[in-house]
This record gives sequence, C-alpha cells and structure tokens, in this order.
Amino acid sequence: MKKTLSTLIITLLMTTLLFGCGKKNTDENLAMENLPLEEATSPAPEEDIEIHQSADLDEPDLDQDIDDVYDLPDKNPHPLQIIFLGETNLDAHRNETGMAYLIGKGCDAKVFNLSIRGSTAAAYGNKDCEDGKKQNAKSLVGMSEILAGKADGKLISCTRASELIGELKIEETDYIVIMYGAQDFMKRVTLDGPDNNCCGGIDTYAGAFREAIINLRKAAPLADIVLVSPFFAWFYDDDNEYIGDGNTLTNGKAYLYEYVDKLKRVANEHQIIFADVYHLLGNDANAAKDYLSDGVHLSEAGRKMMADKLVEMILHHEMTFYN
Repeated sequence: MKKTLSTLIITLLMTTLLFGCGKKNTDENLAMENLPLEEATSPAPEEDIEIHQSADLDEPDLDQDIDDVYDLPDKNPHPLQIIFLGETNLDAHRNETGMAYLIGKGCDAKVFNLSIRGSTAAAYGNKDCEDGKKQNAKSLVGMSEILAGKADGKLISCTRASELIGELKIEETDYIVIMYGAQDFMKRVTLDGPDNNCCGGIDTYAGAFREAIINLRKAAPLADIVLVSPFFAWFYDDDNEYIGDGNTLTNGKAYLYEYVDKLKRVANEHQIIFADVYHLLGNDANAAKDYLSDGVHLSEAGRKMMADKLVEMILHHEMTFYN
C-alpha cells in the first residue's frame, strides 16, 4: 500500500536522478543455449562464433539460502509490495546479496521474486508442443498470463516462482520491476515489427513487453511498472577470445544497445517508468569491470549498484507522485 515517506527517505533523494518516471497507472529454469553471434565490425566469419561458456546466463552456482518472500518491514504497518520478473541475474541470488532482497530492504517493502533463470521476455518455444508451452510459460509473456489468470501456473512447476505465486495477493502490488534483455539478445529475438507476427508478435522483444504490460495492468491495476533495460555486457568465444560487447557485437538482428532503445520506446508508448541502466552503470569495459563478474552476470558489487539505483528511483517516484 502507498505510504507517506519519512524524512530519511526524502534526504536520500536529494541527488539528481537519471531515470525517467511515468505517471501512475490505473488501468523463471531454461538452460541457455550458446548461440552463434556475428561480429558487426568485420565480415561474417567462416565458422559460427559462439559465446564462451563463462558467459552462460544459466549460472551453476546459485545463492538461494534464505526464504525469498522478503517481508522486511517490522514497524511499518503498510509496506510497499514489489514483484520482480526477470532472468538469471535476479533468480540466481536469493539471499542478502540479491537485488530483490536489497531493493526490498531499501524500500521498506515486501518482495516477491518471481524471476526464472534462463528465461526470456519473448515467447520462443513451439506453441504446439508441450515443451514449447512450458518454455513460453516461463517467459515474461507467460508469467504475465499466469498472473492475470489467463494461463495455468502448473506450467512453471518446479520453480521458486511457482511456489511464491501461491502466497501472492497481486492486487495489493505497488510496483512490478521487470528486467530482461541479455537472454533475448543471445537467442536472437527480433526487436519488433512485421517480420515476426507469431501469436500477435509476442515472439518479438517489444511485442512481448507490450503484451505483458496489458496483462499486468489487468492483474494489478494500481501497480506502477518499472522496465529495467539490459546492462552493458561483453562476450567471448569458446577459445576465451573477446569478440565484442554490447556496442560492437550484433546477434545478426540487432546490437544489445538497440534492445535498450527499443525498450525505452515501449516504456514511452505506455507512459511507464524506464530505468536505463545500460548507460547509468556505464557502457564500456572500463566501467563494466566494476559491476560484472564475467561479462554478462552482475557481481555482488554490481547487484548492489543496481539495487541502489532502483531504490533511489522507486523512492523518488513515491515522493513525487504520492505525497
């Protein structure tokens, strides 16, 4: 529930924010494939370039040693409720170093981390086969359909998200934080447009977000939606040779920074909050070494950096629009 901010929160927010905030709205275990990428700045190689295993977004070592319904406030009778939807960087760390926990603590909020590692925003599985249905259910589109009561939650069984949904009263949600991008880039998901019109365009990056926004607004009409951009990343082949980064490497359809630009357009279309962490955290290798562990995963320091920025943005939005 919305609440009055304390003097401490107001003091925290006396810095200039680099996020765009929209107006109030009224109305997660797939193994990642190492897919070939083409280097944009040189002719196509004779053999496919594959991302090094260390860049696999399906991290083997998960930090999940505590319950992750973070009902942190012990004094505030009406804490915020925040839902997280995303991929590995959110799902792999369900402890005190994870972004969901840190943001919940910083916002004095009850948190439900519904992220599924290895998932994409876009639906990409064969919709006519059982495995495809399960893949798509774990996407952002699929999760939004489950939350809106349009799809069976059993499709995401054996995930932590499935367990948490049973405890969630979605109509009480204040913020839905959505963070996808790297998996869609790695799987060569089309950005947008008429080239991919399967299932109404939900197999495109922008189309998936548009459909999810519609579903989530129906499920939680009082919630503000926060779209978090992909962050800068760099990539290696199987010989551990650097092959490019988010600014210089294309997946054959777009550069990573173009996914950022596309998501910003979707946020503007729907007048919702957009967090451009690609540029805020730093979009070059020198800056990224401070927040990436292997090129595509956030380090512990990176998760804290990201959480701090999102806490700042959410509290600023609370102060601006609800006080």
